[in-house]
Amino acid sequence: METKIVSMIRQWIPEVVSDMPNDFYQEKEMASYILLRKLADICLQGFSRIDTQSEERIPIIFKVVNLLYQGGSRYTRNAKENEFLMVISKEESLSSLLIGQLSTVLRPCMLA
Repeated sequence: METKIVSMIRQWIPEVVSDMPNDFYQEKEMASYILLRKLADICLQGFSRIDTQSEERIPIIFKVVNLLYQGGSRYTRNAKENEFLMVISKEESLSSLLIGQLSTVLRPCMLA
């Protein structure tokens, strides 16, 4: 049985999960953390080069992370904070996320 994090990422962003080897899911908690880190890395790459694919993927990633946080257990919220928010906050400031081209990518997430 997989964690809520893995299940939700599989449902909303299947290409991220399908890239992982089959034995990856043996350690459920580790798989959750690694997938959240992978989502953060995808967002950081998208922040540096805004293109059509980034404009489509980043809002979906933020929506999934938000859903996980709002409906998740303490474990889920901590995993999200440790592996998603910390990674992004080390690289980006709030002002850089809200100014310029990136704001057009994130605007649908902020309005939802």
